[in-house]
Formats: sequence, C-alpha cells, structure tokens
Amino acid sequence: MKLTKADLTKQVSQLEDKVRRLKRDVSHLQLDLSPMKYASRSFETTLQPNEHVKQVIDRAESEWDMNVTEPGLGGDSSRINLYIKSMDGIGWSWEEDYTRNGQFAWCGAFAAWCYTQATFSIRQKIFPSCYRLWNNWGGTARKVEEIAIGDIVVVYTSKEKSPAYGNHITIALSVPDEDGNFDTIEGNAKGEGPDGEWREGVIKRQRSVFDVAHIYRLASGDYDE
Repeated sequence: MKLTKADLTKQVSQLEDKVRRLKRDVSHLQLDLSPMKYASRSFETTLQPNEHVKQVIDRAESEWDMNVTEPGLGGDSSRINLYIKSMDGIGWSWEEDYTRNGQFAWCGAFAAWCYTQATFSIRQKIFPSCYRLWNNWGGTARKVEEIAIGDIVVVYTSKEKSPAYGNHITIALSVPDEDGNFDTIEGNAKGEGPDGEWREGVIKRQRSVFDVAHIYRLASGDYDE
C-alpha cells in the first residue's frame, strides 16, 4: 500500500512522541538509581484537600499564562531552569542549564514549583519522579483513590500502562466528569497553551481516569509552617 504524505507525517509524529516518552523514562530511571525513603508512613486515614490547594493552582495558572515552552518552540523556556534548579522548585542546582527538549524529565519539577509551600526536602527528594512518589507515598494515606482539585495525578502515557508507578506527573484542575475525564495542568507535556494552540511545555489538557496510575495528596505536615 502506498503511503501518502499525510500518512508519513502522522507516522513521524507518532515516532517522535514515542522517542520523547522513552527519553523521559530514561531520565526518570537515572533519577532513581539510588531511591530512598523520606516520608513518614504513620498516617492511617484518608487525607482531605487542604487550604494550600488554591495557592498551588494559582502558581500553576500563572506559569501557564507565561507561555512556557520547550526550547526553540517560541515560548519562555528559561523558566524551566527555575523549576529544576531553584529552591522554589526541586533545587537541583547541580544540573546543567536546560537548553534542549528531553534533557531532563521536568514534569515533577514543575509540580514542585507549584507546590512551593511544601517542605523543601519533600520537593527536592520526592517530587522529581513518578517512582519517588510511589516509593515514598505509596504506602501512606497520601495515596488516595478519588481525584480532587490540586491532587498530584500520575498517569500512564502509553497503552502498555507500565511501569507500575506510572510515566508522567500532572496536577488536577477538576474532578472527573460522568465520562471519567478531568482537566490537568502539566509541565513537560503536549497540550493547550494560553493562546489556545497546541504546544509542548507547560500546558492544560484533558485526561481520562482510565489512564491514571496513582493519585497523591500532601498531608498538612508536609508544608512549611
């Protein structure tokens, strides 16, 4: 069967997306070579959303409004360095400046920036990857079953739905509707920018509960007083 230009373009786009996902997975694995436990596992009851959620969403919306994109895609890519290297994000100051797409899996760093009121050690050591979230919070009440606004929602980005701890970190902007769809704001992803156009960077998009790996909600004690 002869392929049209449109067919070839679609295949190239699909392969580019697959390569991007694989690069992100490799970056996560590099982060997790020496996983450690940092969080208390003493909670016995399900956590409820708290007063910090509004500040999280406000910071996330502010970053989205700034049109943060991957380098070379027309938006402000310099802010990605803040998510990764600043004490307001994950504080990995030893990392090289972020200058090329795929250099660092920064979805967790963006979430940490939005959750800047959380204790720095938690942002620095737990937020950077899906595995760290699962390894530290999987056995605590921070892992919840129902999505609330502001929750950290780890999703699968491939049909294989592996590894078990998920592929990508998002922040919920809504609860699921009757069809199981909910809105998110995310870093290091493809979706809608502030001008309504599809882009790669800090974006908004709709996700399905069928793609959710885990849902996490911080405890009151996880925030600085």
